[in-house]
Amino acid sequence: MRLSWRAWPSSLFVRMALILLLGLLVAQGLSLWLQWGERATVVSQARGQNFVDRMAEAVRALEATAPAQRSAALETLSYGNWQVSLISGDQVSQNPPRGAMHNLFSDRLGSPREIRPVGSAAGMGMMHGNMMPRSFDVRLRDGQWVRFSGGREPGTPALPSDLIVRLLVTLMIVTAVVMLAVRQATQPLKQLAQAADTLGRDLDAPALAEVGPMETRRAAQAFNRMQARIKRLVNERSRALAAVSHDLRTPLTRLRLRAELVDDEKLRDQMAADLDAMAAMIDATLDYLRGLQTSEAVRPIDINALLASMSEDALVLGRHISIQGQAQTPYTGRLSALRRALQNLIDNAIKYGSCAHLRVEDDAGELRIMVEDEGPGIEPGELARVTEPYYRLDASRNSATGGVGLGLSIAKDIALLHGGDLVLANRPQGGLCATLKLPRGPRAGP
Repeated sequence: MRLSWRAWPSSLFVRMALILLLGLLVAQGLSLWLQWGERATVVSQARGQNFVDRMAEAVRALEATAPAQRSAALETLSYGNWQVSLISGDQVSQNPPRGAMHNLFSDRLGSPREIRPVGSAAGMGMMHGNMMPRSFDVRLRDGQWVRFSGGREPGTPALPSDLIVRLLVTLMIVTAVVMLAVRQATQPLKQLAQAADTLGRDLDAPALAEVGPMETRRAAQAFNRMQARIKRLVNERSRALAAVSHDLRTPLTRLRLRAELVDDEKLRDQMAADLDAMAAMIDATLDYLRGLQTSEAVRPIDINALLASMSEDALVLGRHISIQGQAQTPYTGRLSALRRALQNLIDNAIKYGSCAHLRVEDDAGELRIMVEDEGPGIEPGELARVTEPYYRLDASRNSATGGVGLGLSIAKDIALLHGGDLVLANRPQGGLCATLKLPRGPRAGP
């Protein structure tokens, strides 16, 4: 089964740490496995050589002893699992000698001796650990055969506890170094992400510190240059908005005065209506553009009090707004911007749905304010488009409803300014539900 990257943790720090630690554990395990194999080989060779040395010493002792006295010498040479016994010719093993055993045994004695392994493992050489036969028949110089039995060879002894402790300490130290190195490598990315998120809400945020390795400094310098260019463009747009606001209002005022001089009353009223529509479009457009570059300070907002005050204001105008649910804690955001977004949603609900019902849902991760109406709703294919600037449904293009198609766009931009979103959906029982989603936590404010 293939391991998908989606199954890995989303944090780059955790991913890099896991990859490096996994590689470290594999390397340590492979090293331990090789060390254990080498240790088993060395121990097996040492035991084999010790076995040969003991047989050679016993052969020398027996050859130096008279045949009549060898039975007594056997008791001295045999102890524990090491057994030495005299055997007759018909008891001698018929296995031929193989491997390095015969030559090594002859070297120890200084002259060749006939030696035969005993048992089913007779074909194995002496350097194969537990596979080496532990019984041999050796012929003395006078023709007497002697059988040497060393018992079953024990397994390779475990690693010393102090070596295991040193390996664990080494692993812990290397793990700490790996974690520190990964943190140092990913910290600039985290700072860059935080700076980019802050820049989206506050162009006056402090510049990134241009410190660290060359790649980190270059990334910080590029980000700071981008921030400076964006801030310069926004400032230039602000000045252009101020100039446009002044320059457009002046000719509109002159046109109003001149329209009053028209004798034809019907024509005068038509010109006044057109001028009012132009003024409304200009005000809405300038209002929308100003909302995109708000510099309002962020502060804790009592959402319950805000909604109550908006309900009272609507009541003065003869509108009734119902409120269900409440926010658990104050929300950190821009008060004027949120009031403006909610007011646009309420106005739309009353204008196109006859009424406005507010519902508040709050939890640790997100604050949701839903504005519901009882109107005809919106075609599903149009839900994603109605939040685009200047986009209006056919039903709203009349003098009774008015508007230039910026109310929902402004509300969505304000939601995005707070790190949230505006979601529109048709209600099952009829009408439209506009949900203003405002996240709590790091993305809730700049």
